[in-house]
Amino acid sequence: MERFTTMSSLLEALAKALNLIDPTLENHHQQTAYLAYMMAREAGFRQEDLELTIYAAILHDIGFITCEESGSLQALEQQARFVAVTGARILEGLPGAEPVANIIAHCQTSWAEYLRLPEDVRETYRESARVSSVIHLADVVSTLIRPAEPILHQAETIRKTIVSLRGREFSEEAVDAFLSVSGREYVWMDIRYYPQFLKFFTGSIRDVSLDRAVELTGLMSRIIDYRSSFTAMHSAGVAATAEALARLCGMIVDECKMMRIAGYSHDLGKLTTPRAILEKPGKLTDEEFDRIKEHPYYTRLILMDVDGFEQIANWAGFHHEKLNGGGYPFHFGAEVLDRGSRIMAVADIFSAITEVRPYRAGMAPEEVRRVLDANVASGGICGEIVGVLNDHYEEIDALREAAARSEGKRYYESIRGQ
Repeated sequence: MERFTTMSSLLEALAKALNLIDPTLENHHQQTAYLAYMMAREAGFRQEDLELTIYAAILHDIGFITCEESGSLQALEQQARFVAVTGARILEGLPGAEPVANIIAHCQTSWAEYLRLPEDVRETYRESARVSSVIHLADVVSTLIRPAEPILHQAETIRKTIVSLRGREFSEEAVDAFLSVSGREYVWMDIRYYPQFLKFFTGSIRDVSLDRAVELTGLMSRIIDYRSSFTAMHSAGVAATAEALARLCGMIVDECKMMRIAGYSHDLGKLTTPRAILEKPGKLTDEEFDRIKEHPYYTRLILMDVDGFEQIANWAGFHHEKLNGGGYPFHFGAEVLDRGSRIMAVADIFSAITEVRPYRAGMAPEEVRRVLDANVASGGICGEIVGVLNDHYEEIDALREAAARSEGKRYYESIRGQ
């Protein structure tokens, strides 16, 4: 397998993206993953289970994206069961994700509940239950930390709380591992101040090929889009359109795959955007539009830290730039925007105006062409790329529609239909 990026780098990006959803979630996913890994290692988990612990801990709260904005981490924890089950459903169909999904689905299940299961069922879930209990404990510890107080001053109180739940909420193994690692002051300081230290533990695991990176960023697109039925299929449509345009414009195979990744991840920064703005059918206020204008910046900021994603970060982050310099937020012009960036701008507009939204139907082909041509005439987007799209309109639109419908169907059946 030829290495394109690393799993640790992608996991860090996912954690940073999830932290954008709510300021009170700052570093929560990194904290949970760091402590869960330390506990799992202390408990002697096998290498494959250590990896599963890291993956599931980073992703344990992804179901939160479908919840109403809560305003607090504590409110999130009150919906914990719903979040866990929804998070597992988001992972459905992603190649290789089934073990992680099983862990996430049960990471809010108490150890006492697990022990009440029939013996044959317990045996089936034994390994995943071990991991789930470790993550559950690490998650709770993160929520108990009071940011305004010195972390070491809180340590003993948190340790006593966890001990009081031994054998009931958490497994004896998880609690014993926690007591062991939490007896070291540096662990608390890592949790509070530098949970990114996780990368030093995970940097050597799982080199990721370009094809696998395409699959994994498909998960990113779900995290981005599943926050709202208004956006449930957008990134899938942009990714399919961008890849098709790249191929028809003569980009090499690997570049076309990178364009698909850019399409999947181009709206990553919209995790900072309140749902009320995402779902507003009418004209945005100036303040609301200022919030929207932030998202490409955050997209690029997060993707720039992913190994091998330097070019992808630009393509994804520049999708609202214009050739005449009138875009946002960087105001780059034709001299900076390369072919990939120009394709992304066209793909985003094309997908946005053709896809069906709850408050409107997609535009008819004639109207789509008028909109694109007007953007070319104003100096915003590339006429050459729009010409390629027009020459292959039916082919590209069919690919966009198939990708959007597939993801939309999946969203409504497994998330909204639950």
